[in-house]
This record gives sequence, structure tokens and C-alpha cells, in this order.
Amino acid sequence: MSVKTQLGQRLKAIRKQKGLTQDQLAERMGRSVDAISNIERGKSLPSFETIELLCDTLGIELKRLFDFEERKLSPRHTQLSEELQAVARELSLSDLELAVEQVKAIRRRTSS
Repeated sequence: MSVKTQLGQRLKAIRKQKGLTQDQLAERMGRSVDAISNIERGKSLPSFETIELLCDTLGIELKRLFDFEERKLSPRHTQLSEELQAVARELSLSDLELAVEQVKAIRRRTSS
């Protein structure tokens, strides 16, 4: 499968997880619906500027758009993961280290 096709499928999945239609995404980006449709169908490869705008508009990091192997998660799981990341970015280094240890402890508890 080509990178254009994988990127298109990834964009479509993220857009749907965010509860947006192609029309809504296009409007928020100031782009045409055809442009979004062409990217999602793997017909065109977006410019770096458009990729950056997609990430900003969707509220995601660049790496997420290109993570073609990401596990399929429920929308709620995705939402909570994104909330956790947002909170983590605001923590001091020492608080972040503590939070990571707590999350690891929860993982150990649930995987036992």
C-alpha cells in the first residue's frame, strides 16, 4: 500500500475519531472539501504546510498522523489518552516522573 493511501486512511480515521465530517474539517482549515477528499482517498499528497495545518486543526502531534501501525482504540480510549498527554505536558519534570511511576504501577496491577 502506498504512503499516500496509508496517510489518507489514517487521516480519515483520525477525523472520524474527532467526530468531524470532511466539510467541517475543510471549513476549519480553510481548504476545499475536494482537497480533504483527495488526501483521504490517496489521490493527492498534502504539502508540508497542509500537513501542519491538519495536525493543528485536529489537535494531534505530527507523529500520530504518520503512525500507520497504531492499535485500533475505542474513541473513548483515544480521548482519554490525548487528555493524559495534554496534562502531562503541563507538569514539572519531577511531577511527570511521579505520574509515570503511578501509571506504571497501575499497568502492573492490571496485567497481573
